[in-house]
Amino acid sequence: MIGRTTKSAYSFDVFDTCITRTFAHPRDLFYELGVRLTPENLNNNERHKFAARFQSLRIRAEKIAHRIAQPRQTVTIKNIYEQLHLPHGLPVQVHELIHAEVELERESIYPIPAVVSQIRHLRKIGNRIIFISDMYLPSSVLAPILMDCGVMEKGDALYVSCDVGVSKHHGQLFHHVLNAEGLEAAQLIHSGDNLHADIRMASNANIKACHIRDGMLTAQEARMAGRRLPRHRGRSFLAGLTRRLRLSVGTDADHEDNPLDHLRHRIVVPFLLAYVIWVLDHAKRHGLRRLYFVARDAEILFRMAQALQSGSDVLELRYLYGSRRAWLPPSITPDNTDWRRFPVTPGQNNSRHDITVRMGLDDDVRETIRRHLSCSVTEWSKHLPYDQASRFLDELMGNASTRKMVVLSAARERDIALSYFRQEGLFDDTPWALVDAGWSLNSQAALKRILDIGGEPHHAPKGYYLALARDHLKEAQAGIAYPFVPKAGSLFSRRRVIIEHCFLISTHATTRGYQMKKNQPAPVFGKELRGEAELAYAAKLHETAISAAQLVAADPAISSALTEHVGEILSNVESFLRRPNAADAHAMALFGTVADMRHEKTFVESLCRPLRRKDVWTVFSKAISKKKNLESPPFMWLEGSMALSPWHVRIPLEFALFADDLRNFLKG
Repeated sequence: MIGRTTKSAYSFDVFDTCITRTFAHPRDLFYELGVRLTPENLNNNERHKFAARFQSLRIRAEKIAHRIAQPRQTVTIKNIYEQLHLPHGLPVQVHELIHAEVELERESIYPIPAVVSQIRHLRKIGNRIIFISDMYLPSSVLAPILMDCGVMEKGDALYVSCDVGVSKHHGQLFHHVLNAEGLEAAQLIHSGDNLHADIRMASNANIKACHIRDGMLTAQEARMAGRRLPRHRGRSFLAGLTRRLRLSVGTDADHEDNPLDHLRHRIVVPFLLAYVIWVLDHAKRHGLRRLYFVARDAEILFRMAQALQSGSDVLELRYLYGSRRAWLPPSITPDNTDWRRFPVTPGQNNSRHDITVRMGLDDDVRETIRRHLSCSVTEWSKHLPYDQASRFLDELMGNASTRKMVVLSAARERDIALSYFRQEGLFDDTPWALVDAGWSLNSQAALKRILDIGGEPHHAPKGYYLALARDHLKEAQAGIAYPFVPKAGSLFSRRRVIIEHCFLISTHATTRGYQMKKNQPAPVFGKELRGEAELAYAAKLHETAISAAQLVAADPAISSALTEHVGEILSNVESFLRRPNAADAHAMALFGTVADMRHEKTFVESLCRPLRRKDVWTVFSKAISKKKNLESPPFMWLEGSMALSPWHVRIPLEFALFADDLRNFLKG
């Protein structure tokens, strides 16, 4: 035995403390191994049956090996595979299976940043670092993995149960380490994730123990992965990815009570990653050379795309300041009626004042028009039903004098907008496309009208979008559109309000228009309408999204997996949109939204709120109407509001939503 010393030492468990796997649970690795070992002559369904069978046999072999090993406490991977009854049609040797599993372990393992940082600090100030693991992989395999991950360095010690013959689980491995290192129990501080093996057994040996939960799945991550075997590959991947995203920005498992943290990691960022990866790949395959990410919704997408791109085969990425409000006024012409979708909007304030403000007319022009039409101040500000508002727009453009005022105002706005677009390269020879959220293509159509009126040669606008509304403009009006979610009118477009305010939240205010500054065109921004909670969420979401994109850029396997599991990612988001829990809805209720394109403080409404009895009839009548598609008020996330409402409100609304889903299904 080594002589006793007065030095201090820190020991760490290995798996789910210092390192963890891309799989949600260790047993999911065996399923993936089964997929890789599947004979080539099997079809897809047979492959997954084979993988499930292999997983079951691998788990059973480990149990048998432990039972045979008693009273000895540990087994090796060789002991396990000696008990494995190979599935029919798998003509491989035991050593080949062991090699395949070890290689898959290497591929799937990554370090837990916060713990690695702690270890480096302890090592730097002169402490002895020891790693202790109950594992069937020997130190000859585990040590190189830990060194490759930057966890272990030369001079550190590693004790593995299968090498020593005793385990943490039974307590003897701690005594072995103390004797081998020449330490008193009071000189060692042990950290790990397992309450029994790392905390109770260390404490029983009079060693101070610290519980580190960072690498453990949170309750929500565990629910996502599922309990039953075989677990769905996509669900296991997404749960593992959620943990990895959480760890990358230092959010540990103790923060599982914060719904916004889990919303970012579990739902939002995987969805945005899949979208941006798809955009970049599609654009390259279709010969585009430049992408314009349109403010504000595409700000986070722009930052992710920048982090994702590497190497020589990259697209030119630019951020284009614009909005419906900035692009409508310059796009107004008397001989094109497409722009009329903007000023008069169902469900919003549609007074004569509202309509002319949306058209970008300044105070003096609006006052001149009011007097010319002999309209009193009261009548000018009075809300008009949709039909009357549309007739006012006809009157405004049908009168030669008022039409001239509108056209001149639009021309002034268009000159500045064209200068900005020219400055940003929209008239270059470089093939380009927009990247934005969606939905009806009004903004792309407005941009197309402005560019067409400009009279200079240019590429026809194209755009990438998360999803499109059922009533989106056609190619002749807006140009080509590529939707990530292929079905028009999907739930993603019908619940666009939560997508925009929770998934695509920006760090800056809306673009109101353009102005000339020192002979250079520049965007003009509106006032910031959001509170501290929303701005803090935006900052954290951007941080998480960029960190996630950097992870993907460093590990192409994640990108491939995201592409492979797009269906599960979309299903995950759709489940959240349809069935949010009360905690998610309560957090989102603190956020405000503005449906009116003017984006002013007076139009801010809560994203969701508890519903009342009269709200039930409003929604229900829309669901059964033959003329209307079910839509919650444009400012409201209906399902989130339902989650905050009592049962007697939820039940009839759930029926209404079912009727709406059925209608959309029948429409195809």
